[in-house]
Amino acid sequence: MKISEITRRGIIDYLLIEDNRLYKRLGLIDFLKRTWDLENMPSTDHRFKNAEGDIWQHMVNNNDWEYSHLLNNYLNLLKCDDDIFICFIENCAHPVLSNKDDIILVRVQSFNKYLEKDGFKLENTSEISGRPIYTIQPIKGFSFETKFKEKYEVVLSFAGEERDYVEKVAKYLKDKGVKIFYDKYEEVTLWGKELTEHLDKVYRGSARYCIIFISKNYKDKVWPTHERRSAFVRALHEKEEYILPARFDSTDIPGLRPSIGYISLENKSPQEFAILILKKLGRL
Repeated sequence: MKISEITRRGIIDYLLIEDNRLYKRLGLIDFLKRTWDLENMPSTDHRFKNAEGDIWQHMVNNNDWEYSHLLNNYLNLLKCDDDIFICFIENCAHPVLSNKDDIILVRVQSFNKYLEKDGFKLENTSEISGRPIYTIQPIKGFSFETKFKEKYEVVLSFAGEERDYVEKVAKYLKDKGVKIFYDKYEEVTLWGKELTEHLDKVYRGSARYCIIFISKNYKDKVWPTHERRSAFVRALHEKEEYILPARFDSTDIPGLRPSIGYISLENKSPQEFAILILKKLGRL
């Protein structure tokens, strides 16, 4: 079983911005104890004998920790074992948190939007006092490729003038086992294809992410324009990020909102940028 960092971040971010508090009608300490043995976890503060003391001091007494710090850093939800993360989200959907089933159901449905991309979902598998109990179950017949029709993890869109940089990124990713669309690796596949139609399929829906390498050259070239237009169509239907911009310069790209986060390549080597891509994919 593997719950990716991307899925974990999505679920945690959802909880952090949810209107109702994380632990609903339970106290924070009681809620966390359902997942962690706080009394036997070591303290990081010499004043306290265990993790329960740390959390009480900083989340209840002083309230000087953010929930993001508690979940991501102190409790290490982004990197912990799958069993712990699964226990946590199952407890987030337990009926003891609320006497209203519809409130819990909204949380379950929101979690499942992220979990389904890893091949899992919360299902009603039992009851307690007539209330549903949700547990993580594998999706039957799940296949990353067949469910999302994604042949690649990453597709690259760039101008020929930036090929030297992009090729080094592509090689690093390929050597790490990433399924990547880079034109030089696809010579046989592209041979004889009607390219406008085939590339539309590639950039519209065959990958998890589309990385566009922005530059003045990229804006002006015919094929990059065709590729990004197809990518924009896919992005319109995605609730999560699909297009990942990387900038060689500050050129404005038609259709790309200026509010979308990007990576500046000005002081990044190809390897450094490739490592960021691996992290985005949950590989690191």
